[in-house]
Amino acid sequence: MVRLLHPDAGYVTDGGGRVSAARKLLHGGERLAEVMVRVGRQWRPDRIDFAEVGGELALVFYREGRVYSVDTVQITDGLITAYRRVINPEKLLRV
Repeated sequence: MVRLLHPDAGYVTDGGGRVSAARKLLHGGERLAEVMVRVGRQWRPDRIDFAEVGGELALVFYREGRVYSVDTVQITDGLITAYRRVINPEKLLRV
């Protein structure tokens, strides 16, 4: 996973104050990989789909039959430079 991430990649989540989310922007490919693996072990999605959201390709994660998060990435020179996760339930109603 680290090889897919730019060394200075950023990770941001949007919980909207409604659900638990990272409060600070995380930086660094190794740190992002570590956090993503840890979070992935804590909750296991029922299903993952691709979708177009806001004109961008997104990963849509489902849990207990409902949309749990929508993730998008920014890719520059073949590496992920930004990873964004929306878990704010109000925003996910529109997906």
